[in-house]
Amino acid sequence: MDSIRSDRWLSIVMKVAKETMPDAGPTVVESLAKAMGIEEGMARSMLEGMEVLAEYAAAENSTEAAAVDTEGAAVRAALTAVRPMLEARLQRQMDQLDARSCGETKCLGCDATAESQGRRSRPWISLTGKVELTRRYAYCEACKHGRAPAQESLGMSASKFTPRLEEICTLMATTVAHGMAVELVDKMLGIQISELGMQQMVERRAQRLEEMLLDESARHRPYDDTGLPVAKQSRPDDSVTTVAEVAYLEMDGVVPMTREELTAAELSDTDRRRQRRAKKEGARGGKGRRYRLVGREVKNAVLYTADDCVKESDTRDAITDKRYVSHLGGWQPFAELLWVALLRGGFDKAKRLVVLSDGSEWIRSLCSWLPIATFLILDLFHVKHRIWEVANILYGDHTPQARRWAEAQCALVEAGDAEKVIATLRRLSPNGTAKRKAVTILAAYLEGNLDRMNYPAYREMGLRVGSGAVESANYHVTGARLKLQGMRWSEQGAREMAYLRADLFNGKWEGRTRQLWTV
Repeated sequence: MDSIRSDRWLSIVMKVAKETMPDAGPTVVESLAKAMGIEEGMARSMLEGMEVLAEYAAAENSTEAAAVDTEGAAVRAALTAVRPMLEARLQRQMDQLDARSCGETKCLGCDATAESQGRRSRPWISLTGKVELTRRYAYCEACKHGRAPAQESLGMSASKFTPRLEEICTLMATTVAHGMAVELVDKMLGIQISELGMQQMVERRAQRLEEMLLDESARHRPYDDTGLPVAKQSRPDDSVTTVAEVAYLEMDGVVPMTREELTAAELSDTDRRRQRRAKKEGARGGKGRRYRLVGREVKNAVLYTADDCVKESDTRDAITDKRYVSHLGGWQPFAELLWVALLRGGFDKAKRLVVLSDGSEWIRSLCSWLPIATFLILDLFHVKHRIWEVANILYGDHTPQARRWAEAQCALVEAGDAEKVIATLRRLSPNGTAKRKAVTILAAYLEGNLDRMNYPAYREMGLRVGSGAVESANYHVTGARLKLQGMRWSEQGAREMAYLRADLFNGKWEGRTRQLWTV
């Protein structure tokens, strides 16, 4: 196949060379366009690219150059060579769209007719370098807002970056910190982007994503404005139709460090003086405190079915397909986002929906809010962890006595005899306020969750009893980006990053790009 392509290309080159000999008539561009069946603009761009490749091929091949440098130069040459053809192809699409929509342009702000400003050019930074495109532009004087319909239809960003470059940059910055993302884009693509530019791209994508998620949850709410169940539940277009015998919903929360601005009343006189001085001198900040550090919980959910669980060994299994939902804020908006995910995966129709959690109050409230029946199980390993914590408080960290006591109580819980553990705790009269408090809290915790702790029965039914998947999500999906050392987020910034991380781990990045940029 390669030789055929090579021979075909050589025959085209020879034909074009023969036709464009002196006094032969057509130019090289005309002849190349005719021979390849392409437009002259594309042929001209192709020749520009070939010139770059020719220069790369003719460049001196130094024996002292390292392979990493030689390969880097090849990538740069390839990207530079294809840039004119990308520009020509995008321009052709823009021309076709402009020709198709030659009527009036309505202002998005006031719905009046925006006045045509003719065709204007503007640049974008693409994966291949700078491209400049011309498109029809209209401007509304009343709203001070301009529109380029062809640009919108094509999905070209209003920012200075192309959608594909923004997709890759935001993918990098969702995976690692902004500064490192800047370095990776420079190293991999040879494109220099400021850290502020990277942050703005992330914010744009996240804000569009949040709008889409909230709009979707509003359209598929299970209750109407009066609080009654809707007459007919609408479902997302991509909902699955299969019905699972057993589906699982694991929920938990993780707390990244966030900050909130101090109110005027909370600022000290010294803080105010420093802020006034910084503002007067045009500085961006000062030593005066402006924020208080707080923690805001990111609520996470992991959805999967029993069929997604695969046994790897006698003591270990794996979940082959998981769906994540994340939200920083109260349980009610989280529940509405979660409900859409349940509808999309068909989990609302499962014959049994098992909820695995640590028994938090907000999770109970959420399960009560859901319009479907749930089967709640208290995470066994969370219970054991709490027992071990109390054992170490009572008998000393990692002492033989603490180990014996903890193992005995854990065995009772696993055997379905949590009431015996509660009785044991009630009989204890340890010295010290801290010990007594720890015992009282554990006893109340077990007592309040007795109806979710029949572990022998759950295992007899073939059900899982641990919420390890959401514990993993707390770390890998959320914590690995939002809880890095020294990070301080605004509440909105943390919320947006939580949405992006869930999208990333759900494998939706490519598809979401098309949703966000396609009109």
